[in-house]
Amino acid sequence: MRRLAILIAVLTLLSACGHGKTRAGIPASKSPNVKVPDSELEGVASYYAEPYNGRRTASGEIFDTYNGMTAAHKTLPFNTVVRVKNLQNGEEVDVRINDRGPFVKGRVIDLSLAAAKEIDLVRAGVAPVKLKVLKDGSPTSKPTAPATVPLVPIAPPPSTLPNVPAPVEPDAIPVQPAPTQEAVASIGDSSSLPAYGVQVGAFQTESAAIRLRDDLALRYMHVSILVVTSDQPLYRVRVGSVTDMASAEQLAKQLRDEHFNTFIVRLN
Repeated sequence: MRRLAILIAVLTLLSACGHGKTRAGIPASKSPNVKVPDSELEGVASYYAEPYNGRRTASGEIFDTYNGMTAAHKTLPFNTVVRVKNLQNGEEVDVRINDRGPFVKGRVIDLSLAAAKEIDLVRAGVAPVKLKVLKDGSPTSKPTAPATVPLVPIAPPPSTLPNVPAPVEPDAIPVQPAPTQEAVASIGDSSSLPAYGVQVGAFQTESAAIRLRDDLALRYMHVSILVVTSDQPLYRVRVGSVTDMASAEQLAKQLRDEHFNTFIVRLN
């Protein structure tokens, strides 16, 4: 009887130890995806290009609006991949979040120009969209170095150098170089009336200026390029040709709503 009691006690102890090991070996369940409010996944989408192209985004990456399938969102973690559906035409595009914005009421996402083209958003400028999270993001480890790969042009340019925006000061307008033929044509016949336009960007490469001009020409009239030569050429992109400051201010405000840094210039 004593041996039987000892044997039963040993078997009971071994059974308890084995049960504990089995429970410890069960892998812990994965954390559920972070829930995003519907208000942050449905609304109006817009896109942004110049003068932000080539600048650092909130994640530290360099913004490449002409090639990158990226977007700005107010709350989604960086590197989150979302599918953006244009509710007006059903077109979809997958983008990666690498910036913060938009900060306009009612807008939920700001797309790069390349992504906006995929869902036919460029011509209208804005469209109602619905977002679907495809892949959870995580903070970027460190800022990405500036891209050195040439940009793919929207229209065939004479040069394929990277788009490097040049610092522009809204001060005196250079008078030594003559405007390009496009700028002269936008002004029309000479008259005593002044002509005003709105400058939206300045570039060190002609190809970058041509890309922006062709993009703006889809929505605005009288888009021109003024070439300024000093140590090196500077290509200034200008929109409009009006004869009164009130109209010029209205045009400048409209362009600022598209995220352009604008100032009014005299064209003649």
